[in-house]
Amino acid sequence: MPNRKRSENEKVILAKISEAGAMTKYDLADQMNISIPTVTTNVNKLLKEGVLKEVGVQDVDYGRKPILLDIDYNRYFSIGIDIQNHSIYYCLMNLKLELVLEKTIENKDNDLETRIKEIVNTILEECKLQKENIIGIGLSYPGLVEEEKLLIKKGPNISIGNLSLEALRDELEVNIYVGNEARLAAFAENRIGVSKEYKNSFYLSIKEGIGAGIIVDKRYYTGSSEAAGEIGHMVIQKGGKACNCGNQGCVEPYLSTRALIKSFSNVLEDKFNSLDEVFKSYNPDIPKQKEILREYVDYLVVTLNNVFLIFDPDCVIIGGQMSEFQEQVEPFMEEALANNICSMLKSDRRIEFSSLGYKASKYGAALMAFQEITAIV
Repeated sequence: MPNRKRSENEKVILAKISEAGAMTKYDLADQMNISIPTVTTNVNKLLKEGVLKEVGVQDVDYGRKPILLDIDYNRYFSIGIDIQNHSIYYCLMNLKLELVLEKTIENKDNDLETRIKEIVNTILEECKLQKENIIGIGLSYPGLVEEEKLLIKKGPNISIGNLSLEALRDELEVNIYVGNEARLAAFAENRIGVSKEYKNSFYLSIKEGIGAGIIVDKRYYTGSSEAAGEIGHMVIQKGGKACNCGNQGCVEPYLSTRALIKSFSNVLEDKFNSLDEVFKSYNPDIPKQKEILREYVDYLVVTLNNVFLIFDPDCVIIGGQMSEFQEQVEPFMEEALANNICSMLKSDRRIEFSSLGYKASKYGAALMAFQEITAIV
């Protein structure tokens, strides 16, 4: 496996050019406050590797015109994979943090390693790339992981678990990274999404299960056993609805997409299979339907207020599938927030809806693979 770990100077050079566009060695030396020989040494390594390229000269009034340097944004790519119980979403991202390819495949036979190999082969073939162009593969998992051991442990809403990907990494000869899906979504929002201006944020993932990603000082927080963010299993109703974790009254059986779909199916005496179907049928003029959504949002606001009291973040982001339905949910949120009065809560609590939507986790997984080679992220 090629070792592409970079010096800090190399990372910063790439980050500076990514932010400002083509630059000369003199510009880089001035902005980084280092010597021209140091810049030259690092630039020459990046030019030889092909991740930097010369793109012309800078116009100057006198003397030799300095060469402009820019990134070859299609020299390296990362693969982001978001594993869900029935489907696997994946993408290919270039160094400009643009998505070159996005696809979904069925998660069948619980054979994750085979699916990953299929994804890699499909990407190499369709995008006409060599394996050396893939800087890494990031994996988003809806449950507990051990990042350093590449270990997928367990999740209450997915059958895949207790799986190490170290052997697959060695077989593919590509670096692999694993992370919790909500944590990676929070990371993506903080780098390229709605919370990029904030140092501290909290991402609430509302999908088939409930998870959270916590960003503290622009870094995601994992906790002492990498289990931070399992807010879906915080009890909000003693002796309440049964949860997949084995407890009762957890957040998840009240806020998951499955819970809302079930509530609408019961009241409308019709079987809904997705939130899209629910909200296409939703009629705010029908009191029973309006009451279901109001009750759902009441539990959501109780959870959000708890988050503000515990973590005091700059903002909370509503993510996952629920982020796609801001127009329907937000009016009820405003009403519930106004009715939930606590003198310890800030009056200007900032609540955002994810700008990356359901794609946030795979974006975060793809970004994860770039961290060791560049300070772009």
